[in-house]
Amino acid sequence: MAHRIYLYNLNQGLLPEKVAATIESPDFLTNILAGIGGNTENNLLMTEWNYEFPIFLHPLFAHEPIISTPVFNGTDGGIYSPAALGIQRIKAFYEFIDQHKAQLIDDEKAFDLAKKRIFKFLEEKVIHDFFHLDAWDVFNMDEVPHKIQAIKLLNDINTTNAILKEAMAQDDPSLLDNCPEFNQGPLQFQSFKPYLNHSGYDYGWEVISSGVYDDDEEEENDHPNQVFYTENGCKGIKNDTGEILIPAKYDEVYYFPEGEELAVVQKNGKYGYVNRQGEELLPLQFDDAYDLSKGISTVKLNDKYGFFQPFKNLDVAFLYDDITDLSLEPYYFNVCREDSWAVVNADNDILLPFEYLKELDCHQYDGYNLYSGILKSGKQKCFFLQDLQKIGTNKVTDVQWAGFEKEQHFFVPTEIVPAGNKNKLKLRSLIRQDGETILPAEYEEINYCSGSQVYILKQKGKFGLFRIAEGTLLPCIYNRIDELNEACFRIFQSGKVGLFDAIDGRNTFISPQFDSMRDYIRRDKDGSWEILGFLESSVFLVYSDQTMRAVDHEIAARQLSAGYHPESLAEEQRKILADLAGTNAPALDLYHKGSKALNEGDIDKALKYHLLAAEKGDADSMNDLGFIYSSNGPHYDANKAYFWYRSGQKAGSVDAMNGFAICHLNGIGVKQNIDQAIRWYERAAEYGNGRAHANLADLYLDGIWVEQNLDKALKHYQQAEQLNFPSYGRHAYVLFLKEDYEPAISYYKASAKEGDGQSAYNLATMYELGQGCRPDSRKALAFYHQALELGQTDTYLELIRLYRYDNEVKDEGKALEMVTLARAAGINPPDEDPPKKRGWFS
Repeated sequence: MAHRIYLYNLNQGLLPEKVAATIESPDFLTNILAGIGGNTENNLLMTEWNYEFPIFLHPLFAHEPIISTPVFNGTDGGIYSPAALGIQRIKAFYEFIDQHKAQLIDDEKAFDLAKKRIFKFLEEKVIHDFFHLDAWDVFNMDEVPHKIQAIKLLNDINTTNAILKEAMAQDDPSLLDNCPEFNQGPLQFQSFKPYLNHSGYDYGWEVISSGVYDDDEEEENDHPNQVFYTENGCKGIKNDTGEILIPAKYDEVYYFPEGEELAVVQKNGKYGYVNRQGEELLPLQFDDAYDLSKGISTVKLNDKYGFFQPFKNLDVAFLYDDITDLSLEPYYFNVCREDSWAVVNADNDILLPFEYLKELDCHQYDGYNLYSGILKSGKQKCFFLQDLQKIGTNKVTDVQWAGFEKEQHFFVPTEIVPAGNKNKLKLRSLIRQDGETILPAEYEEINYCSGSQVYILKQKGKFGLFRIAEGTLLPCIYNRIDELNEACFRIFQSGKVGLFDAIDGRNTFISPQFDSMRDYIRRDKDGSWEILGFLESSVFLVYSDQTMRAVDHEIAARQLSAGYHPESLAEEQRKILADLAGTNAPALDLYHKGSKALNEGDIDKALKYHLLAAEKGDADSMNDLGFIYSSNGPHYDANKAYFWYRSGQKAGSVDAMNGFAICHLNGIGVKQNIDQAIRWYERAAEYGNGRAHANLADLYLDGIWVEQNLDKALKHYQQAEQLNFPSYGRHAYVLFLKEDYEPAISYYKASAKEGDGQSAYNLATMYELGQGCRPDSRKALAFYHQALELGQTDTYLELIRLYRYDNEVKDEGKALEMVTLARAAGINPPDEDPPKKRGWFS
């Protein structure tokens, strides 16, 4: 089943009252009401798309998007943004593409039409105040909390929008290839142009309107040569040249179905059929009538239904309480009589008896049908082949399609099979569409691999391979079998792994002998291949002729290069190759070596590998070099720090942009320039860098280099948190200064939980004074003790004061104990009574 992302356009009237006055507040949907359903006058379901949120739509969220409670599903992970500016941004993006059609577009006519439709859609249908992105269904595929997944998704959206903005500013469409959807390994799309021109997107029109269904537009498109007209209050139909097909004398008329010669008409509550010459086939006599299909229709009279076959017999046998289509080829119908359902054909031949609880279902597989229905007695589900032959001799719980070969479909039924001692097993078989059994019901798993037409079998806990044309390829004796690319399989046995090549009947077998093998195989045009096998710290190239070659530093470096898709390597495999490659390793692997050394505190080793990676153009290594040279210690070098941060930001490192801002702020390798610092912080923040948002927030909170602005500080702390870079303590301090005490308490608690003693101290003060809560001396006492445990030794004075003078917690013995501990810590409590609590300590 596909998992979908939904995009809505919501009316501001659906938002809480406190939001109605402003759309600038980052909290504007924190309390949004749940349970809004479907398309209404206040809501439009725009997009319903499988798995991804395509970058065509990212500009809709270009103006201060935030994460809050979804409207329809769950409690976390909804994304929201005001609509007006989003519409402006997406139009500007399409105008930019239009200006570079020669470079970007394969089918200019199709793009022009899609752009026209998108703009019309945005202008006529997208009329509400906000966009809401609901990825709840996709987020459910992962165990990671929805809020964290939403943060990552929003980070990608922000990064994409920053890249789009930069590309438009520089009038350079090649920058679009830097979007995070690309350059991440062997994906379908490596750059923007093939993504844009993929037929499934229709240049974004298919995406942006995928959730909207317009009955009138669809109907008009289905019948372009038929036009309704009215005369004297009655209805008729003309063709596109004005010729009358149905005269205007009916209360209601319906289109002629494609390929049919009769249309339904209605007058005075009675239905009948008219041909293309406007002649009534019979006097209007039915209580209801439906369009013909393949010369057959369903009609109703006196609450009974029957089949009408006008070109075969005008008589109708009204035998059923209801009739629905089951399948068109063959043409079968579900019919109901006295609350029981059966399957018949249009001649009323009973194909399956009146034994079913409800209508049977048809499951279509490229021109072939399977059917399923639930028996009234026992509520057991039954499955049938297209000829209505019942599947299985035991209770069948499921049937899966499992391949098409030699004009035949194959299926895997799952049966509940008795196993003695009242035990039952869930076993699977393999059958052909004519009912012939290929493999009996003896397998726990039968998994079809379409690329190789091979089945992975599991029998009695062991795995094997089977192909219809050849029979058993490998017996069921292996611990595990994984499908790779290029019709190859990894074979696991006794803690070792080997390979089986099933392409074109070659059936090459490499016995299990390695600790691991990579999950990507390189096959040449002649069918030969190579794959890496790992044995302890050694690596071997295994070839299709069953020979092997030890991997040296040159081969290791080549295997780590982009053309060999190193991202498909397991982490340990990549480490072994990088160690073998040494200084010949690609920049990314050198970066990982340098990063590991830096985390372990081995600065000299970190410098070695980061310098090697930086020489090969790795932007992240340039950033880390800037960090090393800007940090206090023996390696500090202001000029080198500035050089590497500047080089890193030019090479595309957003972290280096943040570091470059730090250089300008603190005068590291360059004259201090606050305007330049803010410029580079803001640029990094636009690319979704949480650290840059936090640094901007610090600037606006501290008010040292710029005028203090608590609103801007709060905005950037909130955006930093959404980007998984929270500053809980300082975030809380801003809220406190704005006298928004309740959320300040929550953020101080989060900060104290992370080990910040100052936040614990501030919490104690708030509980003592009743700021955002009722006064509570016991909670204040507990947080003062927590602050003390976290290193805030001046808290001794507050504890002495509470133990001596607060009636709720007064304890002179503990007060004296605190005095002793304070003096041991170098703090001399005053002899006289301490002054009253002074209010706030920051």
